[in-house]
Amino acid sequence: MKRTWYVLVLFSMLAGLGFAGTTQDIASADGAELRIQDIAGRNTYLMSDGSMWSLIDGRHAIRTPGTVAAISGYEYGGIGMTQEGRLVEWDIGKGPQVVPGTSGVKQIAGYYWLKSDGTVWAGDEKTKNLSGILLIANADQEFAALSSNGELLLQDNYKKGQFKKLGIVENPAAVKSMTVHSGRVALLHDDGDVVVYETSNFDDNGRIIPVTVAQNAVHIVYASNEPTDLLIVTLQDGTVWTTGEYKDRWKLKEQITGLSGIVKTSIYGNAKDLTEGFYAQRGDGSWVHHKDGQNKNIDVPVVKSLSVAISDATPYVGESLEVSIQETYTNGAKIKVPVKGAGIDIEKPYLLSMQKNGTLKSAGVGKTQITVTSGGQSKSVTVSSSLRNNLKYAKQVNGNVMVPAKSVIQALGGTYSAKSGSVEARFGQTVLSFKAGSNQAKLNESTIRLKAAPMNDKGELLIPASVLSDALGAKTTWDAKWKQAHISLGTDAAMTVVSSETAGLIKKAMQGNLVKYIGRTYWVNEFEDLERFSKLTVTDILPDDKGEFNVIFKSVSGKTVKSYPMRSSEVTQLFADRSSLLTYDPYKKYKWSASIWKQIKAGQVSLGMTKEQVQLSWGNPAAKDITSGGGKTIETWGYSNFNIVSFVNGKAILIMM
Repeated sequence: MKRTWYVLVLFSMLAGLGFAGTTQDIASADGAELRIQDIAGRNTYLMSDGSMWSLIDGRHAIRTPGTVAAISGYEYGGIGMTQEGRLVEWDIGKGPQVVPGTSGVKQIAGYYWLKSDGTVWAGDEKTKNLSGILLIANADQEFAALSSNGELLLQDNYKKGQFKKLGIVENPAAVKSMTVHSGRVALLHDDGDVVVYETSNFDDNGRIIPVTVAQNAVHIVYASNEPTDLLIVTLQDGTVWTTGEYKDRWKLKEQITGLSGIVKTSIYGNAKDLTEGFYAQRGDGSWVHHKDGQNKNIDVPVVKSLSVAISDATPYVGESLEVSIQETYTNGAKIKVPVKGAGIDIEKPYLLSMQKNGTLKSAGVGKTQITVTSGGQSKSVTVSSSLRNNLKYAKQVNGNVMVPAKSVIQALGGTYSAKSGSVEARFGQTVLSFKAGSNQAKLNESTIRLKAAPMNDKGELLIPASVLSDALGAKTTWDAKWKQAHISLGTDAAMTVVSSETAGLIKKAMQGNLVKYIGRTYWVNEFEDLERFSKLTVTDILPDDKGEFNVIFKSVSGKTVKSYPMRSSEVTQLFADRSSLLTYDPYKKYKWSASIWKQIKAGQVSLGMTKEQVQLSWGNPAAKDITSGGGKTIETWGYSNFNIVSFVNGKAILIMM
């Protein structure tokens, strides 16, 4: 039986700012099909589940979970508002983020935002001279506002915070939306009427004349289109129209061909320029990009491929594995998915276990497949685990390889339980039952005959390794050279069970010619900070798992001394180097006085010392020089520390330190 973990990822940082969710984009949280709710620019979408797509650097798309209700801006930057009334902003190099300390956001337009208290803000700055505002509009550096008392205000581009009153709107609460461009403000009323206020259209008394340019409209937006500006109007019948050039700016002049069933439009770019076309949403929620009479469908970004990587596909049992998951979307986005945000299916969960921190832990020797599901795509990888350290107590009996039941079963990820003389081993849903002395065993519901009966040997219950082939498909071979068993499952999952003879065989093989030094006696010269000229006997030379050796000595007092690890050649060099170890007892070879021996052991030299005494105290010189004169021969020794000793007739006559 396979075990599957499905855990929704919690984006803690975003959750604290009003964002939470997963990277799944097949359906929204309520199970409805995910759709694009609004478009601010290329690959910059508000989705029906409140998440957003944006371009972090103008090229790479990212998807941010959240509860965004509206967006305004373009692909390189903009603002939005959440369902909770908090402000959201995005920019180049920064994905959508909730602005701390904001609340009560009622409407957004361009880079302005309206609070429910009727105040208007741009960023964190409150717009002066505005209060009691019901509706705002912002485009191409122009800003307009409609107050609760019906005042329609247009900001002076040259005097920020100064507003010109375009007129009084009857029943301002019935205005559905508004759009502004180049001294013109268009209002869309609930009844579908579109009324335009233009600063250059006034009567003899200087009062601006409102003009109804369309009826039965559901959406309006201004756009730049040389030599004049156009008002794009979407009608209730799903057709899209534009006003004409200057003389025809008060009426719908031209229907945009190729568009039908449209409910709203979105102009490409912050400048509202039609040269790049515009976006249009159909009544069924789908979108197209319309340019030069041609429509290109804007599809909901979905995962088209999934890549999964494991930090180590051939780990040792007990090691933790990092799982990296990346979704590639149809819009080119590459998004990393937390493990807890994907579905993880482990073929053999007794071999791998999921940890709370999202890592996988190798629990047994064997090969298993991991299938990751995310964004409607699945990808499988294989992990083969081996045992780092060898198990003990294998042996060959009458041609059958026998291995210790408990340790081997547990190393293979199984559980071991013994009761009333019988043993039960479980590997997931595979159950193996057997007992000592019986050739009969049970594998799940079937009875099988073992090649050899399990046996008790020195406190260990041994089973024939062949039963592991029946239960798990394992392959077992016996290494006659080292007298050990190899158990493998596939090419990369394996463990070794050694016999009582294995260690001795390996040790003997690794020691090679070093064996000849065992039992020999040496006297310390300069070695391991031991007392000079103390006696040591080599009792063993032990190899380690790195192929190096430790020489084991025993002192006269019976104390064991272990050398530092060294290569085989270094061991040979140690025993040949008289500056480290002597092959003779210096006290017996040289019958010197106690004071001389005291100086030598302290590494001192004095006038009158012989060359043998100086050499034993200071070691071999780095250089020698012999000069003759006046009937005398002077031999000078120089050391690497610049000490100098000169001898005449074998006695030290000069010492320079």
